[in-house]
Amino acid sequence: MPPPIEKTRKPRAKPAEPYRRGEQPKKDKNTPKTSAQPVQDDKRWLLTLADWLVVYAFVDEHPNMTQEAVTNHFKTLATGPLIFSQETLSRRLKQRGEVETRVTSNPTALFSKRKRIVTHPDVERGLVMWVAQIEGKGETVTGDMLVEKRRWLEEAFDVPNEQRLSNCGWLGSFLKT
Repeated sequence: MPPPIEKTRKPRAKPAEPYRRGEQPKKDKNTPKTSAQPVQDDKRWLLTLADWLVVYAFVDEHPNMTQEAVTNHFKTLATGPLIFSQETLSRRLKQRGEVETRVTSNPTALFSKRKRIVTHPDVERGLVMWVAQIEGKGETVTGDMLVEKRRWLEEAFDVPNEQRLSNCGWLGSFLKT
């Protein structure tokens, strides 16, 4: 019978120190419970186009309301606050026509926060039509297929070499639309 094999283990690095949290303030046990909510920070967030359409509808329903009152109304919504300044509201009211045309031209733009920049709309349109055709056949479109088709369309539309997209950075925003 062979001698028993001694079980050995590779030496391992020592585990890292656990995360040490900062000192928490001691709660006074004599204070009564309260339903008061913590003060919200005044940080402003980028609103989606759908949010701005809600703001525009509210402004239309309340034409005599000041812009400051409109911003205060949206800060205290029960469904969730929309935080923006009076200056932002003024600027967005001036851009209202542009926002509404973006929504009508691209329905998925409702959920975007920034304008999508397209360098060559004809190539983009051709790519969208090609994807719709392929998906209509029940086939799946991969990222490599999209890159190759875009390269082919850029050649077909005589896009200058310095304006052609050589990397795949455009792919993520294209897939969102």
